[in-house]
Amino acid sequence: MFHRNYKQFGLLLTSLAVLVALLSVSGCDNEEASSADHPEDVVRFELVARSDVLTIGDGVNFEGFTFNGTMPGPQMVVREGDTVEITVVNEDSVTHGLSMHAANTFTSGYVGNIEAGETATLTFQADYPGVYMYHCAPGGHGIMTHTMGGQFGMLVVLPNEPYQMEQDLGREPDIEIFMIQHEVYRNGRDFFDGNAQYVMFNGETFRYVREPIQARPDDYIRFYFLNVGPNLTTTFHAVGGIWDYIYYGGNPNNRMYGTQSVVAGPTDSYVIDWQVPSEGYFTLVSHAFGTQAIKGAVGIIEAYEDNDRDVVVRSEGRSDGPLENPRRFVSPFGLGSEDIDYPVRLSPYDRHTIEMVGNSYYPKRVEIPVGTELTWINEDVFDMLEGELTGKHDVVIVSGTGDDFFSTELLDHAETVSYTFASPGTYEYICSIHPYMRGQVVVYDPATDGRAGFSGFQSDADPQLVSFSSPSGRQGSSPVISDLPPSSLDVRLSEATAHLYDTSPEAYENAMTQLAQVRQAFAIDPDVSDFFLRPDQLTFGAFCAF
Repeated sequence: MFHRNYKQFGLLLTSLAVLVALLSVSGCDNEEASSADHPEDVVRFELVARSDVLTIGDGVNFEGFTFNGTMPGPQMVVREGDTVEITVVNEDSVTHGLSMHAANTFTSGYVGNIEAGETATLTFQADYPGVYMYHCAPGGHGIMTHTMGGQFGMLVVLPNEPYQMEQDLGREPDIEIFMIQHEVYRNGRDFFDGNAQYVMFNGETFRYVREPIQARPDDYIRFYFLNVGPNLTTTFHAVGGIWDYIYYGGNPNNRMYGTQSVVAGPTDSYVIDWQVPSEGYFTLVSHAFGTQAIKGAVGIIEAYEDNDRDVVVRSEGRSDGPLENPRRFVSPFGLGSEDIDYPVRLSPYDRHTIEMVGNSYYPKRVEIPVGTELTWINEDVFDMLEGELTGKHDVVIVSGTGDDFFSTELLDHAETVSYTFASPGTYEYICSIHPYMRGQVVVYDPATDGRAGFSGFQSDADPQLVSFSSPSGRQGSSPVISDLPPSSLDVRLSEATAHLYDTSPEAYENAMTQLAQVRQAFAIDPDVSDFFLRPDQLTFGAFCAF
């Protein structure tokens, strides 16, 4: 293919240069390289793409993709004008790639679409100083999902001329902090909707709250700040501080002075120069409190005269591997722990549809009565290309305790496929071209399952009472399951049964009879009443079960 020829030509030139100059190639493996270590001004890095399980703080493990085993990946620092050579080694079983934002040249033909077991090399000139993002880029749909899955990092191009504050003070920074803000999602639907489960600095929630960055009053601190997203816009702020100089993109020509925060969308970056104004604790925070800070995007600088400075704070995530006994397991594409990828028990009153979205199934775990037809719909829009580059998906049962084994055709966007499960059992399934996508179906027999009829989330806990109010102002209570997620939903009971009339008048009459019993039992206004329940899977079938 065209881009493969170019890649091979580039590799040939690189090999000849190595032979002539007798240069050695070294991988970064989380060891920073710079032109100061390479007099010939060629700086080399190696990125190894693979699947990994990591710890991301507070007892949580995360399953995704990495470069060199960390999230964020290796920190790379070069100088303006350097020639940079990056080799990508794909040790995974799926296709990966690289998008290098610091390269002002065509890159996809060299380091895009690197198949399993392959190696590719990109060489470019670092023309512009700044703070740059790099991320996995197999191509097409996979660019978005692999970035969400954890494959990203920072490359800094230092300017040949010093930043303004360095000139003003006549000295280099006392402390350099390389800071990446990024998000973790529990499934592809949340990724689509921008509903992050966690937001963090440098790979761990509240990392620098647990381990405050050590400084002294009057220290000159330089931040290399990058928001990789992939979705949220941050306002990075230090409580008790005003940024002295900020340089958008990290370019010294893009200078501003004296701001309370910097606003950074995905891929936006800054160099921030700041002099610590006094002793004390200075909280670093995304000022988007509800969507980011409360989810982990907080750190602390501790400034006292006798502190031992943290001279350099690096941007890589931790490399000490996953926890042996985590409290929670997050897998955006696969099956996480049941407290977040909870089983959804579908009743005859529910729509039996599973979305294929963001390279995941949603919901990932469902429970259905035997004889139920289950429908999958592909909500991923990019259905061009093939393999890891496409958003096409299918369903392939790979294990099960029953007799329902099947596979489907690949679905384009908005296409559906249905299957009726005739045998009780637990089934796990994958997408054949994205095998890390995993879902589970539990098929139960209502005649032998004591929980049959429950819609929503199964629980061994006793129901608890949650208050409701009607337009007449009358107060009451309604039972719900105690361990349901905390998001509230206003459910109007009369609307919950309306769709049944078109499909089955008999079912509609039965539902209306049960509805009248529920209204009478809880003294509900017969015309309309608002129930505040949790979550959206808790449909009218749940009321009938009570």
